[in-house]
Amino acid sequence: MAASATTSTLAVTMFGYPNRNYHLKPPATATLRFWRSAAAAAVATSRREAEAEEADEVRRCLAPARLEVLEQMEPWVEAHVLPLLKPAEEAWQPADLVPDAAALGADGFHAACVELRGRAAGVPDAHLVCLVGNMVTEEALPTYQSMANRFESARDVTGADATAWARWIRGWSAEENRHGDVLNRYMYLSGRLDMRQVERTVHRLIGSGMAMHAPASPYHGFIYVAFQERATAISHGNTARNVRAHGDDALARICGAIASDEKRHEAAYTRVVERLLEADPDTTVRALAYMMRRRITMPAALMDDGRDADLFAHYAAAAQQAGTYTASDYRGILEHLIRRWRVAELEAGLSGEGRRARDYVCALPQKIRRMEEKAHDRAAQMRKRPTAIPFSWIFDKPVDLMLP
Repeated sequence: MAASATTSTLAVTMFGYPNRNYHLKPPATATLRFWRSAAAAAVATSRREAEAEEADEVRRCLAPARLEVLEQMEPWVEAHVLPLLKPAEEAWQPADLVPDAAALGADGFHAACVELRGRAAGVPDAHLVCLVGNMVTEEALPTYQSMANRFESARDVTGADATAWARWIRGWSAEENRHGDVLNRYMYLSGRLDMRQVERTVHRLIGSGMAMHAPASPYHGFIYVAFQERATAISHGNTARNVRAHGDDALARICGAIASDEKRHEAAYTRVVERLLEADPDTTVRALAYMMRRRITMPAALMDDGRDADLFAHYAAAAQQAGTYTASDYRGILEHLIRRWRVAELEAGLSGEGRRARDYVCALPQKIRRMEEKAHDRAAQMRKRPTAIPFSWIFDKPVDLMLP
């Protein structure tokens, strides 16, 4: 989720909010109820059609022949995916990156905290908002492990399975768990944030869950996670660069360490989809088109602090303006995956639907680019002024945002 007003509308769309263009205007007051009813019926029909399409998509991808592909990949996962995990003895831990009272002693810990707060004081509020949004997203890990465990033929059935798929899910989750932990500790020590509000946001997000299209299908699920891991790596990497520019090298190291993990995880899920495209190109490319038609919704799209009804949209706008995650990043991720997976070269094994899906996906980046250009032109014409949006995470201090 750099830019300013130019792509704020597009950024919210790319972050996962659907367009809501139901502008049916009644020709006269007397027919207002008729048009409202027609609009509601159109929306309901569209929703039913989407649900029916998703059910059909899930049935197709959960057919025995499709699931057998995943089962046969088990030895390959053992050889090519599991090695991307780091043993606990070699992996960095939060205590390596934030002051440790036991290791430093009382005086040393106090001095380290004073130094940390001094550096944190130079980070602008807008970047803090982006940091909190990233941290809240990371802290909702229980939801993500639950979602990954829904992928048929690739899940951990007992909670302690010895299969390669199950060990990957648990190992991936173990590495991800450190991300929210270290960011939480940094924020607590920085003194810049209302930690109770941050913690309530995490609590609410985990309670709300997340929405992902075709969540039981491993084809769709691995495509989603491959995209998301790259998005997360970009977001943390950009945050590292931004805060380093404002003098907080310690926070930059934290965000850089997280980004490095996310790149390994991205490599794993990208390899899985690559393998699926080799083994079952038609099903996989159709799943890719299906996911892109509905957009890759962000995992924290349901975040809620109990105060701001549009919290996620405001966080997305802040990330866009700060250059943490932008609409251009969304397009760039898609372009990268199309190249990496050689989607344009797919031919053998594709049905008519598969070829249409391939063509749709390959044409999509240019469509998104045109949307960016139109959003830029509209913003230039409108010359909108920023809106001051208070964020409870930073004690209700306002951040100037360009909103749609």
